[in-house]
Amino acid sequence: MSEVQPAWLEEVGSGLLSGFSELTGEPMPEDATCDLLARGWRLYQRKRGHRTSSDDQLAAWMAVRAAGGASVERYLDIGCGIGSVLLLTAATLRPARSLGVEAQRQSARMAHQSVVELPDAPSIRLVHGDLRELTEEQVGSFELITGSPPYFPVGTGVPSPDPQREACRFELRGGVEGYCDAAGRLLTPEGRLCLVFQTVWTPRVHEAARAAGLRLVEQVDVRTRRDRMEPFLSGYTFARGSWEAPPAPLELAVRDSSGAVTGEWNALRAELGLV
Repeated sequence: MSEVQPAWLEEVGSGLLSGFSELTGEPMPEDATCDLLARGWRLYQRKRGHRTSSDDQLAAWMAVRAAGGASVERYLDIGCGIGSVLLLTAATLRPARSLGVEAQRQSARMAHQSVVELPDAPSIRLVHGDLRELTEEQVGSFELITGSPPYFPVGTGVPSPDPQREACRFELRGGVEGYCDAAGRLLTPEGRLCLVFQTVWTPRVHEAARAAGLRLVEQVDVRTRRDRMEPFLSGYTFARGSWEAPPAPLELAVRDSSGAVTGEWNALRAELGLV
């Protein structure tokens, strides 16, 4: 693993600091753009690569909801990609310390650039490495963890020839099970894990959490349109503890039957500073 912006990780050992100059010395992608994200913060993303989406907005909103207005001391985004969820959550909650971990080099490079150019120098750090290898001895424990795992097992679709897009869509380094396992190791006793995944895989998400010693606190199912038959995306909040009967999901819709953005989705975006 390599840390891509040195600062407060010196307290968790030098193993994460190797390779910093190697990664940050890489050029930015030729099609990278720097776009306004929220609250005056900007995000680097590729025109023809992985871009921020409603999935990221849902994940960050679940995190803000899980915090419940309380201050957050330590926040971790595992598999942070280009940094969308990390930055949306950090911009809204202003944790004392935030950490993003990403294995795909190009995504980690762009996330790093977004962080170093933030206008108000928050305490956000990035590690280039595999979330499955993180230990509490390396990074400590966290009150809040977010993750948006890739949705497709290898072999269930046509892989993209673009390495960055392929890594964001397919489980090249494992799936939701790895995310839950990492959170099970790194959550504080009262901490919360907020995940976003396709609704159709809900039984798999529940089983992964149960195997990691986590229980479901809340589930939010999202429809692309209110008149669609089934939700397409779900947000999950987990805490440590024995599995219990899951609560009934809350339902949201991105658009109404006419195609207009719903008031509930606009309220979600407003809470994140997106409108």
